[in-house]
Amino acid sequence: MSLEDGLELRLLSALEAMEARREGLELAEDGLERALCSNACLLARALEEAGGHTPVFSDGRAVLAGLTAEEIGALAGRWSRFSRENDPGLDLPGEELERVREELREDPGERLRWRVLRQFGALPTEGRARAMRDRDYLWCLANGLLDREEELERLCPSCRARALEGRCPACGQSLPEEETGNPAFDLERFEALKEGKGLD
Repeated sequence: MSLEDGLELRLLSALEAMEARREGLELAEDGLERALCSNACLLARALEEAGGHTPVFSDGRAVLAGLTAEEIGALAGRWSRFSRENDPGLDLPGEELERVREELREDPGERLRWRVLRQFGALPTEGRARAMRDRDYLWCLANGLLDREEELERLCPSCRARALEGRCPACGQSLPEEETGNPAFDLERFEALKEGKGLD
């Protein structure tokens, strides 16, 4: 969520939320209000400089020193609403889950990110994933394609032709040509990415 003054709020992983609560309890032991400390520790993790993924505050105590109680409460309230809207949980109704699935199907950029994260065994909440830009995902994809091309070049012509055939991943039989394409693949978007358009 973009805020004023070049700041933004980000969602937290379950582990980060637990760490924030734990730090808040430790701060409250100094005689400070528990809710205020908890919100301050949450903001220390969620409040970042826009575009740089750099935390504005080092910890909850720095938030308490840098913001008023009213500012902390207001920002924590905005984060809470933002979290509810964007992280609805696993108990989605069927129609909502279907809507999310269709949105992802029509978003080749998100599908590209998923494939790269899956390949490297990373979750989107990890620091290394959050630090990546569109150009980083494109770099990973392009290198993956080059790896595939290099593997094909090492094959004899007969094996190369067989490797390029569309085949069923379960039984290995050849698929009809019309079934070998990816209907979710947006060629126009991919070409734009190759040309460096629409990247950070």
